[in-house]
Amino acid sequence: MLLNHPFSVEKSAYGVFNHANNIALQGEVCFGHCFVADYDGNIQSVAQLIALIDGLFFLNPYIKHVQLPKSIWHTSTAWQAFIRAFHTESFSRLEFYTHPINGLNETKRPFFNGTYSERACPQRLINLTGEVYRRFDYELGQFISFKVADPSADLGLFYQWMHDPRVSEFWEMDQPKETLKRYLADKLTTPYHLPLIGYFNDVPFGYFEVYWASEDRIAPYYPWQAHDRGLHLLVGNDAFRGTRFFKAWCKAITHFMFLDCPHTQKIVLEPRYDNQRLLNQITKLGFIKEYEFEFPHKRAALISIEKVKFYKENFQC
Repeated sequence: MLLNHPFSVEKSAYGVFNHANNIALQGEVCFGHCFVADYDGNIQSVAQLIALIDGLFFLNPYIKHVQLPKSIWHTSTAWQAFIRAFHTESFSRLEFYTHPINGLNETKRPFFNGTYSERACPQRLINLTGEVYRRFDYELGQFISFKVADPSADLGLFYQWMHDPRVSEFWEMDQPKETLKRYLADKLTTPYHLPLIGYFNDVPFGYFEVYWASEDRIAPYYPWQAHDRGLHLLVGNDAFRGTRFFKAWCKAITHFMFLDCPHTQKIVLEPRYDNQRLLNQITKLGFIKEYEFEFPHKRAALISIEKVKFYKENFQC
């Protein structure tokens, strides 16, 4: 349902418009924060409608609610598809950004035929495959997406990144190709870890390893809840370093984790305690440093963010 090409929007006195497709989301604001949208028959797809709503929220932080009245929108096929997903014509900013339609490539998956042996944890779904998330970041002006890492196709890139001195300083995994291939393959045999490659406009830039905290080595070091998720990461493409890219990928990967499992209420990271570059950037996005602790292999900092705070800080919900 999501767009695969750039979709720029501009602010107008009555909403937003997209010149390339000659479409707009115009209307009036009621009660100081509720946007009631006028019908636009030029909107051809639900992807366009979602992109316009996203742009409207981005350019107008004071708008907290949108209504697409059935009385004037009912003939629109884009509106009909939107209603099939949302089941309502009236929704809040929070409802919009927490809905899977806003970035997640949903797939139906069976449960994994196995249980974690060390702790009592929920049964997990089998791992995802292919592209799992894609959104257009209006602030950056680029698409960001994540795909499940392929141990063969992505090996060259993974090897190159792991042998970058800036990466190996923290990951300490500058190993031979066969060792790194087995590492990725092992992550895909169970649902406890999900290895992803991140892309800006389909150019790979980093590696992200999503995990269930209860099934990870971090579990003994903090009071986890059943659906907490965690993250290991690296940026291997130097062209995508810097504050504006950090903000975009950090927001996107966290958004993906909260969308992928609605039960998840907390995201954690455990970087090395002296990774000051990461600590300085991530706290600007609402994450907090809870404390430092001793892993067997390093002294780490526990970094976390709660779901409500994430949406408040990053989507103005």
